[in-house]
Amino acid sequence: MKRITIFFAIAFLSIPYFALSQDASSKKLLDNWSVNLNGGASLFWGDLKQYKIFPVTNFENEWNVAYGLVLTKKLNSIFELRGQFIKGNLTGTRRPLGVYFDAQFNSYNINATLNFGNLFYGDNPCRKLNIYGIAGIGLFDFRAVKKTLGSNAYITSRGYSANGTVNEKMQTETTIPLGIGFKYKLDSRFEINFENIWTVVNSDDVDMTRGGVTYDIISYSSVGLTYKFNFRNNPAVFADCGDNVSSKTKKGSLGDAGNFDKAVSNAEKDSLNAKLKMLEERINKQDSKIKELENKANTPPAEINMEALKASIYNSILDTLKRYPTTVISAGYLQFSIFFDVNKYDIKADEMKKVASIAERMKSDKSLKLKVVGNADQSGSDIFNKNLSNKRAEQVYNTLINKFGIEKTRLSFEGKGKDDPFSKEHISVNRRVDFIKQ
Repeated sequence: MKRITIFFAIAFLSIPYFALSQDASSKKLLDNWSVNLNGGASLFWGDLKQYKIFPVTNFENEWNVAYGLVLTKKLNSIFELRGQFIKGNLTGTRRPLGVYFDAQFNSYNINATLNFGNLFYGDNPCRKLNIYGIAGIGLFDFRAVKKTLGSNAYITSRGYSANGTVNEKMQTETTIPLGIGFKYKLDSRFEINFENIWTVVNSDDVDMTRGGVTYDIISYSSVGLTYKFNFRNNPAVFADCGDNVSSKTKKGSLGDAGNFDKAVSNAEKDSLNAKLKMLEERINKQDSKIKELENKANTPPAEINMEALKASIYNSILDTLKRYPTTVISAGYLQFSIFFDVNKYDIKADEMKKVASIAERMKSDKSLKLKVVGNADQSGSDIFNKNLSNKRAEQVYNTLINKFGIEKTRLSFEGKGKDDPFSKEHISVNRRVDFIKQ
């Protein structure tokens, strides 16, 4: 048993290093760990099995109780690596032979799971129900005793002494576990799951009978509860649902369209006003530069088109504001950006007006070319938010072309995911699309 425990520990401790090679972007050893406790029924399939081809009256109830523990490291949205322990009993009867057996077993598995939903339909952390496949390798310890049906007379045993009454060292065999599972997300920390695992044992000795079945098989059907850890108190670990915002974050924050909620705090207003003041100071500095140019000009004022100079400088400021959306407190919304609901990329009616105004600007200025840049907030996985931001940008891009007739050659789009937040505190303003002059 000691060597089995050491083998299992060494093998499973290698999981995080393999995980880092698969998901080098995170490099967070302590993130995405979970533990699962489960219980259910074990059933033996082998030579000593009362199959239903015999009369129903002779059918034996061969289900036994088993339980297990699973420690999991999530590699990405599709793959997980798990260390699994299962403990239980086995029973099998063969009436034509007049014998039966009882066994105890411990199963140690290292397996991988493949999330079919994310594989075929894309990463969606908001999906409640997921189906996954299971495959791996493992070790199987067992002791068994074979007896005569009816009289219970001892025939033979393995892992026992004194005619099957004293426990001795278990026999160890290698296994291949295969299975399928369903898991349902309760909240950010808890999931319930149902699994059925078929463990193919590299032996025909589990039932102490060698015959027609080359490899004995044990099935384990279980129901379990999973708890996800957050060792580093990393908020991104549980922000699995893309733009999902907790109720605490929503309270007193900017609304979905950027409008201020009635419950907005003075601290939030002060923070946003401070940003506005900073931009106003930049504009004032530009004014000072203009006056300085006027004072230094040696040529007659008529020969210097001061209005054109001012327009050029203010257009430069306008381009800057388009790159970094300005919070205008008096108007109550963020200018130059299109805002979206949580996990959505369809354009709302009030935001469509802004798209229309951009289209009008492009029609009036035929030289204007824009890049449509999509963004998402900080919550959720990098992959999910990258896809979401790209869909937002593409939706606005297609709307300008198909609805408002803007030439495709004057537009481009990209999604930045959560890499370009406007605010780290008020993440609703980061669910947006910006327009960058090319």
